Amino acid sequence: MLEPRLIEYHLSKVQKEIGETSTLANTYFRLVKPIEENLKVYANLEKLNKVSFFTGIILAPLRISIEILKSLGIAAIRFRESSGFEVPEGIQIQRIFVSHFTHAQLPSGPDVFFDQLPSKNDLIFYHNNTLLSRTKIFHELSQGNYRPNFLITTKSLGIRQTLQLQVRNLHIALNMLKTALKSRLFTPLEQKILIEASISQVSRKTLANQINLFRLDALLAQNKPTSLVITLEGHAFESLYTELIHTKYPEVQLLAYQHAPIVPDQFGLMRNLLKLKTNDVVLSSGEITKDFFASLGLSATVRLLGSPKWQPLSQDSKESYPTTVLGAAEGTLESLQKFSQLFQDLATSDLDLKLILRVHPALSAKETSGILSKLNFGERLVLSNQSLERDLKESHFCIYRSSAVGIEGLRHGVFPLYFNPNGDQGLNPLYFAKLEVPVFRDLSEFKDLFSSIRDLHSKVAWNQNEVLLNIGATYYSKLNPSALNRL
Repeated sequence: MLEPRLIEYHLSKVQKEIGETSTLANTYFRLVKPIEENLKVYANLEKLNKVSFFTGIILAPLRISIEILKSLGIAAIRFRESSGFEVPEGIQIQRIFVSHFTHAQLPSGPDVFFDQLPSKNDLIFYHNNTLLSRTKIFHELSQGNYRPNFLITTKSLGIRQTLQLQVRNLHIALNMLKTALKSRLFTPLEQKILIEASISQVSRKTLANQINLFRLDALLAQNKPTSLVITLEGHAFESLYTELIHTKYPEVQLLAYQHAPIVPDQFGLMRNLLKLKTNDVVLSSGEITKDFFASLGLSATVRLLGSPKWQPLSQDSKESYPTTVLGAAEGTLESLQKFSQLFQDLATSDLDLKLILRVHPALSAKETSGILSKLNFGERLVLSNQSLERDLKESHFCIYRSSAVGIEGLRHGVFPLYFNPNGDQGLNPLYFAKLEVPVFRDLSEFKDLFSSIRDLHSKVAWNQNEVLLNIGATYYSKLNPSALNRL
């Protein structure tokens, strides 16, 4: 696999050369951060021989055709669901919050991303990040008391509208292929990027971004809100929405909320931050990220909004035995697979540990059953069925990568251990907190690291605990609704 920063450099260069505006929705050009799920898309870029190049060029039209036919088939199958989408009329909307429906969202609870910030004069525009139908999600969310106005977008349009979008996408895709064949501006690696991006231009993911943009545009045109609040992680759709506001609705205040921890190699985030203008606002989840954004010299205003993850500090009294290690996998199957293998190896090692494996709530039981069924759960290795709060109260150490659990554990005095098979700090969300977190790549390195860390932890537990608590107190802040006020 090519080095992630090299991939990001060439992706950015190629997109700028061929025209960024027409390809903003194309997810291939957006390496949000280098986790396995994202990197596997670029695995074939290492094959740069002539045979690979011409094979890619020859097969590209067929692959493009298949993607277009698939999208038309989905449009036909889901015609009833897409036709049932209607922009609400006759309500006075002050703000639109763009949120995301995942398996972590409890119908009876407030929004996972914005908590109770949306008021009765606001509307939540949900992206559907599950395979559940729009109708089923609507029924579930209607049971709660926290969403007076909400709308769930669909990833499909009618056949005619889908065809119109794909005709435009096809034109862009074919231009990419022509450029890959004729242009001398690009290296062999960049030519390969153009071939793969041409197929991605008509893919389901790119089309979903365009459909969501179409829905949001209709919503803005119909309701004329004063503000649009979006999440800020580095995704392609964020760029699309930013461009929409800047070009078509400049009177609408754009507020971009950094709700999740940020890591050094969050390439997409940096790209989106640079697109923000003087009338825009960046909302940080805590003091540490606020200081980081302020240091970048952005055109946008930086404000502290806080986070639903904020909790008062908790100096837990922990049992000294057994030494308990919590594993916090990220919300992808690839990450769960890595953590599962590590924890199975730890369970069969000579280390005297109690191991708790925690599955990310965004993953459904159906998705994870194949991986978890291979593990030997028992007295030493358990699958968490408790609240995160309870797991953190019991744990002495937390193995994490880019998960927020590593941060949330700090306020409980849980010592973080950073697991990255690549051995670098590129995915470590505590990097910007200036906390020196030990990193290990595999079981062997963990054993060497843990023997020294455990001894040190027992000798200077109070001093270390104080450092952890201080960072835990500032990474997330209490929600401040006034940060959403217009400039």
